Amino acid sequence: MTKLKKIYPILPLRNTVLFPNQIIPIYIGREQSLKLIDSLSDLEDKTIMVVSQKEGNVEFPKKEDIYHVGTLATVMKVFSMPDNSKSAIVKGIKRVKVTKFIKESPYFTCELDDMGEVSCDTEEFKTISTNLKNLFTKLIEVAPYLSDEQTNVISNVQDPSKFTDKIISLLNIGTKEKQMILEETDVRKKVEKVLVMVNKEMQKIELGDKIQADVQDEISKSQREYFLREQ
Repeated sequence: MTKLKKIYPILPLRNTVLFPNQIIPIYIGREQSLKLIDSLSDLEDKTIMVVSQKEGNVEFPKKEDIYHVGTLATVMKVFSMPDNSKSAIVKGIKRVKVTKFIKESPYFTCELDDMGEVSCDTEEFKTISTNLKNLFTKLIEVAPYLSDEQTNVISNVQDPSKFTDKIISLLNIGTKEKQMILEETDVRKKVEKVLVMVNKEMQKIELGDKIQADVQDEISKSQREYFLREQ
């Protein structure tokens, strides 16, 4: 890991994990987070660390309430809202880890290490990566929360680490599972773990469709029996 030289502010998020190269809108309503965003207004460098809270219902997180692995990000745009809250557009840059907390008030600041990644270039790994892309394409066809446009987004990304991050960011799974992938620096292990998660998501959706179809069959059968009795 490479130590990053400057001190960075930390923005904790509820129930959201930001991945490198991902752009997301963030609602900012807590006093701590508002002070952080306000402090960036006059700075040219708007780089921060974005982390997830371990529990989304914690209103005033302490350092033990947040994960210490997160994503270095740049604040691209900030919008003021009518209720005095704010909304920000942030873009993930790379995985980073807190090495030392500098202060907790008025918002967290810390020293960071660049986590880096262990790459892989074997033929077997290439096959696993292709399998992940193909399976995710099939998931897009059946998952109601995914759109056809996302097929093009994934197919246009060649780097396995990048398209795996993209896939996991789109999956409708919990924060803990996404955080586990964010913390994985071995690209092969990351691809294998996400392949398992996509496969589970496929099975869950297919099982839900089957149960719904079985229930519909039972309703139709009951309606037919009722109609025959009435006759």
